[in-house]
Amino acid sequence: MEETIQHFYNQEERLSFIIDYLKLNVKDIANLWGVQSNYVSKLREQTHGSLKPMHLYAFVGAYKIPFKIFDNKVKTSTDVIKILEEMKREKIKKLFKQDENFLKNIQGDWYAYFYPSNKFADIYRIKTTINADGTVIDQNNNWGKLLIGTNQSLIVKEASNSKNLITIVFDNHKVAYGMFHFSLVSKRNHIPREMFNFGFFSRQEIETEKVKEILGEKEKIQLKMLCEFEEGIAEYVEMYG
Repeated sequence: MEETIQHFYNQEERLSFIIDYLKLNVKDIANLWGVQSNYVSKLREQTHGSLKPMHLYAFVGAYKIPFKIFDNKVKTSTDVIKILEEMKREKIKKLFKQDENFLKNIQGDWYAYFYPSNKFADIYRIKTTINADGTVIDQNNNWGKLLIGTNQSLIVKEASNSKNLITIVFDNHKVAYGMFHFSLVSKRNHIPREMFNFGFFSRQEIETEKVKEILGEKEKIQLKMLCEFEEGIAEYVEMYG
C-alpha cells in the first residue's frame, strides 16, 4: 500500500516528520535543548512558528541533518525523504576513510597470535604484511584489505584455499604501542562453521610460552559455533519459513 504524501507548511511539521522517520528519541532531543520532553511533544503539534532558531541549529548539528531540509522549498514528505536517504548514502560512503598518518603507522610486518581450532595444533603465529596502499597479505598467501574507520579498523582477507572471508577488528589508538589485541571471525579448517577468536598483533616475534601467558586459557577467548545451533535454524525454517 502506497504511503500518503504529507504536505508541510511550517518547520514544526518538518521536524515532527523527521523525528518519526529517523525514529529519534524525544527525550534525547529534549536533553539536547535543555528542556522537558513534553516541550518537544507539544512543539510537534504547533503550527505557528514556535520552533526557536537555536533549537533548530542544535538539532541539525547534533543529528548531522542537512539544513536545507528546513527550507520552505521542501514542501512534502517525499522531498524530505529524498534528502534524508541521500544523507544516509553519503554516511555509508564515509564509513571508511583514507587516513595517511594511520596507514603510515600500521604498514609493515606484524605477527598475529591466536589459538587454532584444532586441539592438537600449537599456537598460531602468522606473519602479516600491511602494504602502503592498504592491501594485506599473510604468510599463508591470504590476501585482503585494510578498511580504516574513525575509532576502529577492519582487515578483511579471503582464505587462499577455501575462499572464505577472515575478518579482524581492532582499536586504532592501540596500534602505536606496537602490540594490540583483535577479534577475529573465520571458518574452521575442514569444518564449514564459524569460529570467534581473540588474539593479538605484535611487531616482534614472541616465544610460544610467553604467547600462551598473554592469551590465557583457550576456552575463555575462543568460541566455536555448535552444529546444534545451525540445525536449529534449519529446522525452524523448515517448519515456519
